[in-house]
Amino acid sequence: MSATPCSLMRTVLLCLAAEALNFACVLLFRDALCVPLFADTVGTVAATFCAGLVPGLVVAILFNVLRALELSVAGGGALYPWDMLYALSGAAIVLCTWAFSRKRENFCMNGTVTVLYLVLIALVSAFASSIVGGAVEAMNRRLFSGMVYTSPTEHFVRAFLGEQLGLPVACVIARIPVSVLDRLVCTFSGFGVYRLAAQKGGPHCG
Repeated sequence: MSATPCSLMRTVLLCLAAEALNFACVLLFRDALCVPLFADTVGTVAATFCAGLVPGLVVAILFNVLRALELSVAGGGALYPWDMLYALSGAAIVLCTWAFSRKRENFCMNGTVTVLYLVLIALVSAFASSIVGGAVEAMNRRLFSGMVYTSPTEHFVRAFLGEQLGLPVACVIARIPVSVLDRLVCTFSGFGVYRLAAQKGGPHCG
């Protein structure tokens, strides 16, 4: 059955709100407070819980495209389309979140079960996004050798490169500790936003 115009509009508004939340978290925690986390998927997780796989993927992919454009304009430099490939890492997070959140009854048993499910989502999505994001980062480093990175994983990458692990392995392993903490923060925060939206009768949330 096709979506009604009203349902489609509510989904669009949900995605826009989630996108705005992602940017707000990045601007506050990464750009203003310099917290060493990615902090860019709170809205993505909330959208996935609220509306499912496709809206979550839309938010994840669109964020990385818009973020790359924003950094290019703000820095007055060239646009690197390869940076948009980090959307694949966001897509991996959405897939992991959706896989464990399809059965809403699992989150209605008790607080302990809910916490355990959220921790499971955070850990699985952390390793998935580390593998995908590490592969993209390794490719970018090879394409733009000598490029100065300011990502939360930069010091870890340099340390692991010193251990002669090889660039792809170093980029993947370096993302794991940051990603685990980031996923825990963003998964629990995104779920909290989802529950708040559900209580307020937000679009698709319930």
